[in-house]
Amino acid sequence: MKNKSYSILLTLFFVSCGLFKSAEDYFDEAEKMRSNGNPLEAIESLNKITSKFSTHKRAPEAQYLKAEILYRDLQDFSKSIIEYEKFANQFPNNKKVPFSVFMQGFIFANELMAYDSAKTYYEKFITKYPNHEMVESVKFELKYLGMGIKEIPELKHLTE
Repeated sequence: MKNKSYSILLTLFFVSCGLFKSAEDYFDEAEKMRSNGNPLEAIESLNKITSKFSTHKRAPEAQYLKAEILYRDLQDFSKSIIEYEKFANQFPNNKKVPFSVFMQGFIFANELMAYDSAKTYYEKFITKYPNHEMVESVKFELKYLGMGIKEIPELKHLTE
C-alpha cells in the first residue's frame, strides 16, 4: 500500500511540474497567455514546443507565432525578423514561408527603414514565389520602397 501511495504522489508531482505536457498543451497555454496580455510568457511556452517537440505538427506554428508575437505584440522588429528567418529555414516547405519572407521585407522597409535589406527580401519573394497571391503587393512595395504615402500616386487620395 505504501508503494502505491508513493507512486501516486510521484505521478502527481511530475504532472504538476509540467513534465508530461504535450505540444498541444504548450500551444494552448501560449495562446491563452498571449490573449491575456502576457506575450513573453507565451513565447516561453512556444520555445518549449520548438525545442522539445521540434518534429511535432505544432512546431512550425509555434515558430511562426513567436515571430508574430515579437512583431505585433512586442514590436521587437529585429528579433521578429530573426524568428521569421528561422521559420523559413526550419520549415522551408510550409505554406506560410512566403508570408515570412514578405514580413521580413516589410519590417525592414516600414519599421527599420533599412531599404536595401527590404529590397533583398522583396526580390527574393518575387523570384521564389512569382505566382503567389501576394506577388502584386510585393511588387508595389518594391516599386515605392522608401517613399511616403503622399509620394505614391495610387495612395495620394488617402491623405487629402
